[in-house]
Amino acid sequence: MANPLWLDIQAQGDNLRHVVHHLYGPERNRLKEAARFLGNDKPILFVGMGSAAYLCMPAESYLGRHGRLASVVFASDALYTLLPVLQHVNVVINSRSGETVEVVKLSQALTEAKIPFLAITNEPESTLAQSATHLLWSQSRKDDLVSINIVTGMMAATLILAAEVVGQSEATRAAWDDLATALDDTLVRAAQQADELADFLEAIRPIYLLYRGPSKGSAYCGRLVLEEVGRRPALPGEAADFRQGTIEVVDDRFGAVVFIPDGKPGQLNLALADDLRAGGGRVLIVGAAQIGDDSMKKVFQVAAAPSDLRPILEVVPVQMLAYKLAEQQGLEPGAVRYLSKVITTELGIPASGPIPRLRNRDRLVQR
Repeated sequence: MANPLWLDIQAQGDNLRHVVHHLYGPERNRLKEAARFLGNDKPILFVGMGSAAYLCMPAESYLGRHGRLASVVFASDALYTLLPVLQHVNVVINSRSGETVEVVKLSQALTEAKIPFLAITNEPESTLAQSATHLLWSQSRKDDLVSINIVTGMMAATLILAAEVVGQSEATRAAWDDLATALDDTLVRAAQQADELADFLEAIRPIYLLYRGPSKGSAYCGRLVLEEVGRRPALPGEAADFRQGTIEVVDDRFGAVVFIPDGKPGQLNLALADDLRAGGGRVLIVGAAQIGDDSMKKVFQVAAAPSDLRPILEVVPVQMLAYKLAEQQGLEPGAVRYLSKVITTELGIPASGPIPRLRNRDRLVQR
């Protein structure tokens, strides 16, 4: 029997096509309405929890490059720290379920304060959706538990909204079709290389994920899947900031995933990867750069897609890495102890017993 997480990972190409068709088709009117809501001079504040916040990071970068100030904050900070200033920004709450406790409390607080907000959600009948001033329904595939298609599907929805805000949605439409094809290819190659990548980083704790620009979303979503699925501590970090002191941790116990963007930032990250190897560390390079492997470096090629869309591809090898790290520990990939489908309380850890173990550690559970 196929592992549900494996099926979710493999479904991402078809899911991306579905989400794009939905947003440019049946959901187009609400997409335009949402963009009109954001069509003013106020900064855009993307709000979410966990992956729902992280998947907004490429849109944050995209809008900035097009002259719109945007930032991403956690719903807990928006609720308990930033609420007095939310009337001065455009609030966009992103939530898969629309029932996450901090998101629900924030939506109630905004309603009471008469602050309008846009909700992007996969559940159009949720508490969040019902209280939102404006709604955008992603209609992404519903994952078994761990967020996989939700990450790539709702990341696409948020980016398409950003393109609509700056008048570029029609110009980028063809790029989404090309990206879905590239995602199919990325999934095949990631599956082929997954065991090799897991062997390469098996002994590394924690795994650093170093980025610049829109790859911030890749790093944060990658960190989450490594910890949820692979049970491996992981640390996302901006590459330039990593050089400002954290680089002192580099030795023969160090390992990192380094994302390579376009242009000068990509050149700088490749130079950082060389420095990490010179310091004895192991490096998995994820990007479009044409370079080869060696004993301390592995390369995963991604298609030369637009830089703001590329995180949808970049996160795939990290998903596969997490899957195989779980297998290497004899754990059923995607099985959890504490995580529930929807987090409805701010207190306590809902322990559910030990993680199910594979009966045969070497069994390919995706078959």
